[in-house]
Amino acid sequence: MNIRRKITQPSFRQMGSKASLCFASILIWMAMLLTAGCGSSRSHIISLNNEDAGRSVVASVGDTIEVTLQTIGPGQYGNPIVSSGPVKFLEESPATTTIPAGPTQRYRFEAVSSGQVEITIPHTEGSSGGPAIPAFTITIVVQ
Repeated sequence: MNIRRKITQPSFRQMGSKASLCFASILIWMAMLLTAGCGSSRSHIISLNNEDAGRSVVASVGDTIEVTLQTIGPGQYGNPIVSSGPVKFLEESPATTTIPAGPTQRYRFEAVSSGQVEITIPHTEGSSGGPAIPAFTITIVVQ
């Protein structure tokens, strides 16, 4: 006596509303996980350089402003002057890439509150007495 049974797994359609509810719950849970970190409070990095001198730039609270300045010849850029409180100076450091023509410096700022601020970074002359390099100035409007 040889009895054969056909073993089958129930299809999604056969499982009915319980399976549909379970599947929908999983999809909703995954969507919540994906959007949890996508709020509007994410900060951005705004990168500026010598060519941006004199510009007006819009930033959001929490954004980081990185200014990379290159000096060709003697001298270097000095300490930044920030006109008011919406932007906070964080640090100055040598840039990661250098060229032999002169120092490259990186300045980091953070937008901390709404308002308008002017940032001026003066240039100090080297000992050669060559032509003066103007200060780097930029206006930041924090929204």
